Amino acid sequence: MQLEYKLKIENPTNHLARVIITGKRPANERYLTFFLPSWSPGSYLMREYARNVRWFKFFDASGKQLYFEQIHKGQWKLDFDHPEFGKCDSEFSVEYEIYCHELTVRTSHIDESHAFIHGPSVFMGVLEHNLLNPTLELEFPPLWSKVSTGLKDISEKREVFKYEAPDYDLFIDAPIEIGCHETDGFMVNDKPHELAFYGPLIKHKENIKADIKTIVEHVSELMGGMPYEEKYTFITHFLPGKFGGLEHCNSTALHFDSLKMNERKGYVRWLELVAHEYFHTWNVKRIRPKELGPFDYVNEGLTRMHWLTEGLTSFMDQLLVLRAGLVTLPEYAEMMKDNFNAYFSIPGKKFHSLEDSSFNAWIKLYRPDENSKNSSISYYLKGGLVFFALNILLYEKKSGINDLLSKLWDRYLENPKEGMEASEVYSMIEEVGDSEIRKKFENMIQTTEEVDYEELCSKMGFEFVWTENESSSWLGTNCSFKGDRIVIDNVVLDSPAYKSGLNAGDEILAIDGMRVLKDRYKDLPKILNVDTSYSFTISRLDVLHNIDVIPGKTPRKLSEVKIKDEGLAARTLLGRQ
Repeated sequence: MQLEYKLKIENPTNHLARVIITGKRPANERYLTFFLPSWSPGSYLMREYARNVRWFKFFDASGKQLYFEQIHKGQWKLDFDHPEFGKCDSEFSVEYEIYCHELTVRTSHIDESHAFIHGPSVFMGVLEHNLLNPTLELEFPPLWSKVSTGLKDISEKREVFKYEAPDYDLFIDAPIEIGCHETDGFMVNDKPHELAFYGPLIKHKENIKADIKTIVEHVSELMGGMPYEEKYTFITHFLPGKFGGLEHCNSTALHFDSLKMNERKGYVRWLELVAHEYFHTWNVKRIRPKELGPFDYVNEGLTRMHWLTEGLTSFMDQLLVLRAGLVTLPEYAEMMKDNFNAYFSIPGKKFHSLEDSSFNAWIKLYRPDENSKNSSISYYLKGGLVFFALNILLYEKKSGINDLLSKLWDRYLENPKEGMEASEVYSMIEEVGDSEIRKKFENMIQTTEEVDYEELCSKMGFEFVWTENESSSWLGTNCSFKGDRIVIDNVVLDSPAYKSGLNAGDEILAIDGMRVLKDRYKDLPKILNVDTSYSFTISRLDVLHNIDVIPGKTPRKLSEVKIKDEGLAARTLLGRQ
């Protein structure tokens, strides 16, 4: 089935876009059901994009309105042969208006400065029909001069913006940036790579273009070439407080805090983000679990394998910027220290394996609440650490992560239409390592048993340095401030606050009858004694309570991942014996 799409943005200040879809009625079919996806590949939450549809209409070629019925939260059923509304034998059109005013990498945003169109949130498909070469024409205010997208440009005239994709999946996969944004680019392997930057960026001394090019060169060389045929597009929104990314087959959409570029740690995080999303071009968009493609855009795509999609990618993004020479070995060790401290601080690792965390992404990782860290673990964080551990184990067998990547990519090339099962990955690990390594890896994926990362790091020349703070007290609360008032956001499992009965949502008013406000709360570790009972006055649902709390010792913290054997560490990470 062939469809032509037109996106019209007439008044950006009202944040609305009109979509017009034209096509021909399929022979012998009375009904067609148009749908708007409920979620986006790479972002595992039911976002219910249809909530933004303001109206929907169905016409024949003469402009006569025909009958349709909304049959589901995001589905509209067209009737081509209704006894009262009339019959349509050939060309038809569907029109709807959609509100776009949420600027994330997984939603669409239109205002007077630009339009960012995220395909799944805007463009409808047809249930049980494959679309062949859908086209898209863009109409937008004349003051806007640029369009950046991974879609193929088929415009015949300069003033017409028309694009094409091979099918519906790839059509909605390519985000679109429209406006007067800054553009640049570079060539690698005779393929253009476009850079599109929207938003204000603080003056800085970094060479963003050169560093992105370095990442592209390094990753494409590692993976043996580029899987996209024509070009790759990096769309970045630089705005204060923003962070995130979403992968696509020949492009990515990135968000980054524009005020962080002059902080070395902030800039390194930017490089990791670029490497992460670019590596997804291979891992996830091609190498993938069987459940993630072809896509069911109506129902959740449940998988137990996000340890592969995001865990492997989270390990690789930091490794890639090290291997590309964009960070030093001490900086990499500092990254690992932060990873380990984050992991050690999450009690939920006792309850959810990586398989559990993956399967429950739709209701846990993407819907965090006050108890999330007490009940589950991020497959990004733990998954990255598990592949870090795997690389060490493989190095001992004179192998490494490169050998696994090679096998994963070969498997994709052999059967690109069908995703993988976990057993295939486990078999590859046995091939590049041995049966014992496979057993250890499966255990790390399938169980909640603790991994001795300190011992593993010692095998690659890293040493853990711990800080003990005997004198500093600890409650186990994370709080936010409403002016000077203190409100508990969450309570750490089995902490002193947890055992005493303090709850998320409680406002701390006083301790032993003395008022506590924001500035004094920050000094509580020095003010309160360990193993001493204090009476906390709190407001819970606007009712006052007194709760006895006994602070404990501040848990030890990893203060440094020390490079004890630089040569061994470098060889292990760079994949050299």
